[in-house]
Amino acid sequence: MSADTVMDNCSNCSSCTFLTVEEQIFLSNVKFWMEGVIQLSLAVVGVTTNLVSIYILSRKELSNTFNQLLITLAVFDILYLIIFFIDSIGQVFIPYCTGQYPAWYKLLTPCILYPGKAIFLTCSILMMVSIGVERYMAVYYPFSRIPLNGSEGYRSHCFKKRLFVYIFPVIFFSIFLNIFKFLESKASWKEGSVQLEIRQIRYDPVYLVANSWIRFLVLGVMPVTVIITLNSCIYWAVRRARLDRSGQ
Repeated sequence: MSADTVMDNCSNCSSCTFLTVEEQIFLSNVKFWMEGVIQLSLAVVGVTTNLVSIYILSRKELSNTFNQLLITLAVFDILYLIIFFIDSIGQVFIPYCTGQYPAWYKLLTPCILYPGKAIFLTCSILMMVSIGVERYMAVYYPFSRIPLNGSEGYRSHCFKKRLFVYIFPVIFFSIFLNIFKFLESKASWKEGSVQLEIRQIRYDPVYLVANSWIRFLVLGVMPVTVIITLNSCIYWAVRRARLDRSGQ
């Protein structure tokens, strides 16, 4: 990247004024390789492995609630990686080559890319909690987990209802938690070009503090606590069953 391109990218960024042109070029190259090449390569690997997992788990002989939830988790991961891939192309690759963000990136960011990444990341996190709850129910209430035998088992009303109970709350709560992401930025046409603007809500200190704490608790503390608790209960239930079986 040339010095002129770097200066164009940083002309409106006051936080970069203390850096020399050489340092800005170095940081731009680091961003290109770290946030562009390496992360996109990992994204391609992630999409590929998730597609393989979906192919294997979608076999009829493996049709059960647990495997279907794993497929759902893989779908959420794939959607997140696809949006991440598109975002990186528009935010890193094209600006690195041309010195400016493309118009399509500015148009897609407020309504799809920015909120989409947050929603699907939340879906992936909460889906792991949902899978933990399903495993807990399978251990402590095994009679409610009777396998659905037969080729039509995975199409039965009971099976679909069971999946709905575990998947729908994840999707609903993920959208609800990130609904304000749609209001944080906007794209508008000015003087024949697309301008990406940050809305005032993004600068509101009350919103920033509340949003940070809510996401920390809901997407950090709560999932870790629930998963550790459920897995601990499952472990002790399995251990107790083994001890009872061995007669100790």
